[in-house]
Amino acid sequence: MLNRDSHTVILCMTALAGWACLPCCLVRAGDDPRPPPVSSSAASLVSSSSVQAAEENDRSPGDFWFHRRLTGDWGGARTELEEAGLSFALHYNSYFGVNAHGGMDTNNAHRFSGSYDLIITVDFDRMGVIPGGKLLAFAQGFYGDSRNVNTKVGAIGQPFDDADGTRAIYVDQLWYQQTFWDGKARLRLGRLDQQSILDRNLYANSEDKQFMNTYLDNNNAIIPLAIGNGASLFLDPTDWLGFVIGVADGEARQFDTGLDTTFHDGGDLFGFFQTDFRINLPSKNGKLPGNYRLGLLYDPGTKPVIMDETDGGDLPNNETGDVAFYLSFDQLVYREGTGDLQGLGLFLRYGRRDDTRINRISNFWSFGMQYAGLLPTRDEDVLGLGMYSVHSSHRYRREIDSAFVWETGYELYYRIQVAPWLQITPDLQYITNPGALSSSDDAFIMGLRARLTF
Repeated sequence: MLNRDSHTVILCMTALAGWACLPCCLVRAGDDPRPPPVSSSAASLVSSSSVQAAEENDRSPGDFWFHRRLTGDWGGARTELEEAGLSFALHYNSYFGVNAHGGMDTNNAHRFSGSYDLIITVDFDRMGVIPGGKLLAFAQGFYGDSRNVNTKVGAIGQPFDDADGTRAIYVDQLWYQQTFWDGKARLRLGRLDQQSILDRNLYANSEDKQFMNTYLDNNNAIIPLAIGNGASLFLDPTDWLGFVIGVADGEARQFDTGLDTTFHDGGDLFGFFQTDFRINLPSKNGKLPGNYRLGLLYDPGTKPVIMDETDGGDLPNNETGDVAFYLSFDQLVYREGTGDLQGLGLFLRYGRRDDTRINRISNFWSFGMQYAGLLPTRDEDVLGLGMYSVHSSHRYRREIDSAFVWETGYELYYRIQVAPWLQITPDLQYITNPGALSSSDDAFIMGLRARLTF
């Protein structure tokens, strides 16, 4: 761990980089944009002893640098509430980004942005009210200039996934989950964020803690998935096999309740089916866990058919319904010791939209690595390196724009665990053909992220 002087220096650097925006945001509340994956990366990146020590420090009025959360245990009230079934998670994420070269524009191309999020969980099972029942409410907000760094780069994806302008507060998720069949099945109903259900990945899934670029956190073939009303069934018949089946409002709008689009006559629903394979490879330092997900998504949306003015008049103007195939793999391949999961993990994603007559992007892939605890005595720091590529459909390139080819991006980050409640992440990105246009100048982007847990 860093000594006390190092803590102070880094804290001052963070204040200069991102905390200038903190006071105006905290009065409106906030937490983590998405709940963690089923196999929580936060838990797997540190040893059990360090987590236990942080929890014990939470209950102590001692040095706040070693608290798991900045506000500690609220004099014991927080632990008592959690034991009674009521828990709170509050996070703040601040980003500073610079488009240093290329892209659309480098003039005044530096911006602050961020998010603040609040998750409240009510565990009815722990309360003794409903066995296996749980309610989750997740509120989120954003701040930043709508003319952010993403617009300066001009890429198809977003180099800074949370740079979404300003939105004071809204309900992102509100759902009830019932567990049954001895914990092997879970039914979730309500307002759902499908990207927190599908296409999970242990090493590339959170813009708040891992890669900042949209296309290294998500699969282009299945985003954007509307946040709205739906139902998902999670089945885990064995330790190594799982299924996810669900439907959701295909016309949902992110900041609306969805009552008018979900239940009106003729409402369209998109559906998905995902299979999860969970394996453990043997090694001299213990098991190497891996997750292999394969899925299908049906999109009910109506889209215009890609054609130019010379096409025949017998072609339809629009087409309804589309299918996407995707996969998402993560595998720990090297483990430093038996007491924790420090070491090297790899990830891979692939996605394809079936109908190239209505999709200008046909193929997507990404891959990369994460190393936890690379430097001696820095066991909780994380190094990540990733690459993605999106490719235009042959039809769009032939009929509409021959210059629309592909976009490829590279990202390197190093997440510094300053304290259990504070992470600082320097980040570098390089994007070739921003906007998938062969005429675009390659962009070089620099970023800095601060994440606080209260």
